[in-house]
Amino acid sequence: MRVGVTGASGFIGQHATKALRDAGHHVRALVRRAPESDIPGVDDIRLIPSLGAKTDHTALSAALGGLDVIVHLAARVHIMQGGDETSFMDTNVGGSVALIEAAARAGVPRFIFMSSVKAAGERSGTTPLSASSTPAPEDAYGRSKLAAERALLEIARAQNLHLTILRPTFVYGWPAVGNLGAVVRALMRGIPLPLAGIDNRRDMIYVGNLADAVTAAVSAKTMGDTPYFLSDGDAISTPTFFRRVGVAFAKPARLFYVPVWMLRALGTLSGRSGMIDRLTESLEVDSGPFRRDAGWQPAYNMDQGLAALATDYRKHNQDGD
Repeated sequence: MRVGVTGASGFIGQHATKALRDAGHHVRALVRRAPESDIPGVDDIRLIPSLGAKTDHTALSAALGGLDVIVHLAARVHIMQGGDETSFMDTNVGGSVALIEAAARAGVPRFIFMSSVKAAGERSGTTPLSASSTPAPEDAYGRSKLAAERALLEIARAQNLHLTILRPTFVYGWPAVGNLGAVVRALMRGIPLPLAGIDNRRDMIYVGNLADAVTAAVSAKTMGDTPYFLSDGDAISTPTFFRRVGVAFAKPARLFYVPVWMLRALGTLSGRSGMIDRLTESLEVDSGPFRRDAGWQPAYNMDQGLAALATDYRKHNQDGD
């Protein structure tokens, strides 16, 4: 199939385009500006306008001609300290609406939208989040992703366009950015961390598994339009994750005990309660429906994914820091 991918040069995009090409698909990168270097797995590149509520639909549709599927990965990503709600809504909702409307005009029959677990919420308690859970996004990014899902679903049903919505959990892999980058830097420097007392369960997904799941979604014939959660299927505690990262990097995690209530109090005092919540709360999801409908199983377990991350890290950081 001929697959168009927005955000092809991004963290997930570079893995997804390669996986799609390896599966035999023709991959077209849909980007705002010409990349400075080759994008793995891309057969051709089309420039598109910046995605937002005021995007020129005519120019956008012209770049989509001949495609069988669009995989929409481009987005304004979440940041740790809030963010401008209007900007998130313009890009993640307005831009996504512009793209699906342009796809309908161009005759593209399928649209895959990369949403986020944050559209459903930040915590699961004792019951994994599922498509039947009441959404409870807690930041501008999550609210924009949920709003985009709902807007796309309405348009897709009206246009008789096949929509698939994917909600990945925390994505880890190379390059290690954001929270994962901070984890790796702390471990490499031997910084002691007060996390040994946390007893939670969190689902995550290796970027290689996510890319493989995107490829499965492109080829699947029985996908519904209810959001699908994606994970490795190996929910673990925060301290266990840190220890596994330490094993992969041959830098044992130095964790010590501090009561969770004290961590939360320190988070409140420092203005980092959101970060502490993400470290201490459980966030499990039910990824069974995607595995069933897409006929998919993760290609890598967590230890394999972390080992690949460590190998790439060493290749790019010969000094070991």
